[in-house]
Amino acid sequence: ALTEPIIRLTKGASAFASGQLVQNIEITTQDEIGDLTKTFNEMAGEIKGLITELEQRVADRTKELEGQTVELASANKRIQTRAVQFEALAQVTQTITSVRDLQSLLPIVTKVISDKFGFYHVGIFLLDEVGQYAILGAANSEGGRRMLERKHRLRVGEEGIVGYATDTGKPRIAMDVGTDAVFFNNPDLPDTHSEMALPLISKNIIVGALDVQSTVTGAFTDEDVQMLSLLADQVSLAIENA
Repeated sequence: ALTEPIIRLTKGASAFASGQLVQNIEITTQDEIGDLTKTFNEMAGEIKGLITELEQRVADRTKELEGQTVELASANKRIQTRAVQFEALAQVTQTITSVRDLQSLLPIVTKVISDKFGFYHVGIFLLDEVGQYAILGAANSEGGRRMLERKHRLRVGEEGIVGYATDTGKPRIAMDVGTDAVFFNNPDLPDTHSEMALPLISKNIIVGALDVQSTVTGAFTDEDVQMLSLLADQVSLAIENA
């Protein structure tokens, strides 16, 4: 009668010490041993609750840190992309200052933009003398080169996103060309899923358009639009200088 409650208490304490935190020893006496057993059960319950709370806090913190890690990786990626874009802007600016001949300059510009921004097609259109057609003057892609060979042109204000940009003097972006009624479906560029055209303006006169196309739907970010607008300004300046 005396030793059995002590043995149960001793076994429970040993099990608790070994990591078995769920312990509720049966109280069979109303003496000091029973009081000790009750105290042990209460202590074990409190410790189990504290450990459970701590584990939950650790899990929450770990999840929070994982989220911060993802955000940090995303921010680093954006910074790297931005750095590459600034490099493209600097390279285009340097090219413009060193090359004055448009026939040599514009193909270089399309290649630099394509390489640095990852667009599969970049084209530069120039308006004809009467401003009726936007004529492709340079392109980097295979389809673009075929278009150059057949003297590809779009009617201003009537055909495609380029026609819109050269008519209004405003950028036009199609995040999904399949849903844009203005999009010109070009058989030479069948993989296009998004397109952006930015007007080239020199001395308040529209002289052409910078056309970029991607195989990805929704490819253009706000940073892309901002940087390409700066590039379009540089191309306009090159046309003006030439």
